[in-house]
Amino acid sequence: MNQAYSSLAQFYDESIGVDYGEWLRYLLSLTLRHHHLPKEILDLGCGTGNLSIPLAKRGYKVTAVDISREMIAVAQNKALAENLEIAFLVQDMRRLDLPASTFTTVVSGCDVVNYITTPEDLQSAFSAVNRVLQPGGLWLFDLNSARKLQETYGHQSYADLQSDYSYFWDNSYDWQRHLCQMELTFFAKTWGGLYERVTETHQQKLWWPQDIRKMAKLTGFTCLACYDFLSTSRWSTKAERWQFVLRKPIDKK
Repeated sequence: MNQAYSSLAQFYDESIGVDYGEWLRYLLSLTLRHHHLPKEILDLGCGTGNLSIPLAKRGYKVTAVDISREMIAVAQNKALAENLEIAFLVQDMRRLDLPASTFTTVVSGCDVVNYITTPEDLQSAFSAVNRVLQPGGLWLFDLNSARKLQETYGHQSYADLQSDYSYFWDNSYDWQRHLCQMELTFFAKTWGGLYERVTETHQQKLWWPQDIRKMAKLTGFTCLACYDFLSTSRWSTKAERWQFVLRKPIDKK
């Protein structure tokens, strides 16, 4: 059993099926909506760089952090191929080792915060982000919603067959702990034509908007909004993803 995103890293971009161009346009539109000008951006939970790289192409100064060395390695190779200068770092978002007040903006795309599964760790992550944000800075992140974790994932199983790999994805949802566990089994084609079997486990926690608002207040943020993803409509139980916008207040002293 491998750590999450160790085996998946090499297949992630092929299997994710996400329009990151649309995602990035949405995030930047939210910065405009909330009268914010991004400059120095931290892509926290950057994965394979699908937000970091287009942000750097737009001229932003980008630092990208992920806990998975394998995902960072893929992102670095992609940035190198584009001749882009992005600082990629392997770090845990609960314990960021970055200078205080470094960034105007933090983005965390694709349910990064769902991977934090305890209130104590959530508080550590929020405090760490608050420390590295400049006063007035924004943190934009999304969460898989109750509908996504309880129903779409729930106790469902999925499979996909490609020319050089296949995977089986088995889910279970713990209603007492509000945790979704996902076991992914990959069969990856090797140089000899045989297939190697690797398995990794993911856990995601259901955090309701009220949980996020309470944690934001506790750690010194103002929760400006929670939207149904790709919209500016107030969050609903029908959405599969919720988008949050948090601000670090300006010290008026």
